[in-house]
Parts: sequence; structure tokens; C-alpha cells
Amino acid sequence: MSVRLAAIWGPLGRPDSPFVALPRLVHGAARGTVPDRPAYAEDGIDLCHVEDCARGIALVQTAERLAHRTYNVGGGRVVRDAEVADAIRAARPDAALPLLAGRTPGAPDADAHLDLGRITADTGYRPVHDIRPRIAAYLDWLDGHPR
Repeated sequence: MSVRLAAIWGPLGRPDSPFVALPRLVHGAARGTVPDRPAYAEDGIDLCHVEDCARGIALVQTAERLAHRTYNVGGGRVVRDAEVADAIRAARPDAALPLLAGRTPGAPDADAHLDLGRITADTGYRPVHDIRPRIAAYLDWLDGHPR
């Protein structure tokens, strides 16, 4: 049995990623700095808060019976960088967020998210952590745990 993970974010996560804008945007807002690289408003990825990820893995590991060998653990939807920036601005209105219009040049036209059908059917997993309140909580956590 194995799990396939979406882009995991939250406390103790890395402060930067070449694939996901959320870490550099959140860490920049927490430090009061401008991230080195801008994000593009329409870029998106399946984001999964670390607590949802841990719960999903635990549910798969402790299930009495599983019908499949592989399960996706994720948020189950594409979250655009514009939504991440809006959530940061709601918590930190003065945050400097270099957000460019459109998509990263050369990026594919469509974003994918992980299908949660198997894990939901076999374990009852559903992500519960909404991005807006969790980003606010993450910023508060970073205030107490500077990097």
C-alpha cells in the first residue's frame, strides 16, 4: 500500500519551493520581506495542510481493509496563487506580495488535483482545513517560530 501526496504546507514546512508559491509568500509575509521570486495569480496546485496530510496517512495505515494499493492524500482541488495571496492579505493586510497576472510562462494550461475518491470511500478521509484560517494560523505560528 502507498500514498501519493499533494503539495503539503504548514508549520515546520520548508520556507521555499521551486514548485509551490505558498511557502515563499507566507514566509515573506511573516518576515515582512518581499519574496525573491514572484508568483503568478493563475498558477495553481493541489494544496494539503500538514494536519490533513497526517490524518489521511493515519487513516490509510489503520484501515481494517483497503480495496486499492495506492491512495491520494490532498486537498482535492486546485488552489490558485491568487487565493493564497488573498488569504495572506486577510491576515496581514500590509504584506508585500509580488503577484503577477496570468500563469508562469510556459506552464501547462490546466492544473491537476488529486482525486480523493478512493481514500474517501475506503477511509472516510476528507480535507477539513480551509486555506484562509489555516494561513492566518500558520502566520501566527511563524511569528513564534522565526526561521
